[in-house]
Amino acid sequence: MSKKIEPYKDIAMIYDQVRPSYPTQLIQDIITATNIEVGSTLLEIGAGTGKATVLFADKGFKIHAVEIGKDMGKILKEKCHTYPNVSVEIASFEEWIPENIAKYNMIFSAQAFHWLDVTVKYKKCYNLLKEDGYLVLFWYNSRDMTEEAKIINQKINEIIQKYANMQSNETKPERATHSGVFKNDERKVEIEDSGLFDIVDILQYRSEIKNNAEQYLKAQKSVPAIVSILDGLDEETIHEMEEKIENEINNNGGYVETIFDYSLYIAKKVEKNKD
Repeated sequence: MSKKIEPYKDIAMIYDQVRPSYPTQLIQDIITATNIEVGSTLLEIGAGTGKATVLFADKGFKIHAVEIGKDMGKILKEKCHTYPNVSVEIASFEEWIPENIAKYNMIFSAQAFHWLDVTVKYKKCYNLLKEDGYLVLFWYNSRDMTEEAKIINQKINEIIQKYANMQSNETKPERATHSGVFKNDERKVEIEDSGLFDIVDILQYRSEIKNNAEQYLKAQKSVPAIVSILDGLDEETIHEMEEKIENEINNNGGYVETIFDYSLYIAKKVEKNKD
C-alpha cells in the first residue's frame, strides 16, 4: 500500500475477541525448521493484537513487534506487558527505522504481510536478517465446511450485497480492505519473484469452528471489507440487515460451520554470493 491506512481501525477489540489463534503444531514446525532458540532475536511485522506474538513469547524468545494500528497496538502492549523480552513499536513497517543495527534470526508475519508494499517489504526484510536468517509468513483463510454452510453463506452474502448497494454517499472512514483470498498460490510466486529468499517449506494446517448467529455476526464485524460496508450505513439499517442474517442462520440449523485452512511459508535468506 502506498498510503498507510489502518485496516482494523476501531475494530481491534472485536478482532481480538473473535479471530482464531494459530495451531500449536504450526508454531512448533517454525521453531524446528528455523532452529531458533531462547536467545534468538525475532522481528514480527503487523503483530496486530498479539495472537501470534504471545505464542512465541511464551517460549522465551526475544521479540520486537511492529504494528501500524494504534487500536491494535494498545491491546498488543497490554498483552505483552508481562513479557520482558517483548518490545512493541507503533509504526508502518515500510516507514519504520530500527533504533539499532542489530540483525534478526527470524522475521515473521501472521495474517499481515499482504498489506505491505511489495516494492519495500522483501528487500527490507532481507537487509534486517542475519545471513542465515529466515522469513516466516503464515495466513489462514476460511471456507464452508458443508454444502449446507455454503448455501447459508451464499444467502448471507446476497443480503450483505443488497445493503452494500444502499450505502450513502456521505463521507465515511477511510479503511484499507483486502479479500484475504489468494488464488494459484500468489504468495509463493511473490516470495520467489523477490529473488531474495529460497522457500524451504510450505505447510498446511486445518481447524474447524461452529458459530451461532450472534457469533457469526460478531466475526463478520472483524473483517475490514465487511466493516467498510457498515461504515456507510446508519444504525437502523445495520440492525435490519443483521436481523435478516440472524433469521437466515436460525432458520437453517442455527449454526454456520467453517473450516480454517492455515498456510505456512518458511523461506531462508539467499546467500550473497549464490549463483
